[in-house]
Parts: sequence; C-alpha cells; structure tokens
Amino acid sequence: MTHRIPSRGVGRARMKNRAGFTLVEVVIASVILSGALLAMAGFSVRYQQVDKNARTIVRAQQAANERMETLRSAQPYAALDTMSTTESTVPGFPGYQRFTEITRVGGTSSDTVDYKIITVKVRTPGVARFVSKSSIVGAF
Repeated sequence: MTHRIPSRGVGRARMKNRAGFTLVEVVIASVILSGALLAMAGFSVRYQQVDKNARTIVRAQQAANERMETLRSAQPYAALDTMSTTESTVPGFPGYQRFTEITRVGGTSSDTVDYKIITVKVRTPGVARFVSKSSIVGAF
C-alpha cells in the first residue's frame, strides 16, 4: 500500500476557500468595538450632567425673570424701596433661593437723576453658581 502525501499547493487551495475570521481578527475587532462603546458611555454620562445643569440654570433664569417682572410692574415707584427680599424658598422652584437687591441712585432734591437698580440673584440647587438679572427703573 502506498500512501500519498499531499503537496503544499493543495493545502493552500483549501485555505483560500475557507470562509470566516481568524481568532486574531475577532480579538482585534472586539477590542476596537469595546473601546468605541466605552467612549460612547463616557460621552453619554457627561452629556446627561451638562443637560441637567443647563435645565437647572434655565429654571433659575425663569425664577429671576418672574421676580423682575413683578418689580417692574410695582406701583407706586416709591414702593420699590421696600421690596428687597431674601427668599429661602421660591414658590414653584423647589430648592432655589432668590435674593432681590434694590439700590437707589440720586433722588434727593439736589440730584439731577433718580432711578433704581434692581438686581435679582437666584442660587441654583446642585450647581455652585448664581444666575443674576439686573434692570434700571426710573420714575415717570
């Protein structure tokens, strides 16, 4: 009995016809995919934090605008001096604090000007910053 030993060319032909990936290719693809997924997860967490802070600041601006509109429409003009307040709780805005400062400029008989600078500051919960709005109101 004679045994036939396949030549090298036959083995290569079988390798070329084979479909699929080698183990090394699968491992490299898995590493690349894992890196991309981890990067996306990190971006998602940062995006959620930025979005939450932006929403908090927008709500603080709304609270400041609400107070500013109340002060601008206050009658009579002299009553503004008594409206400086510190609100530890703001209705409709839980966790927020609102500070109202009114500074009078001029207003005596020897002054040529008479106006008030209204500043409303709102402290936001969870974000270490203030939102501040200012306006000038004069007597008519």
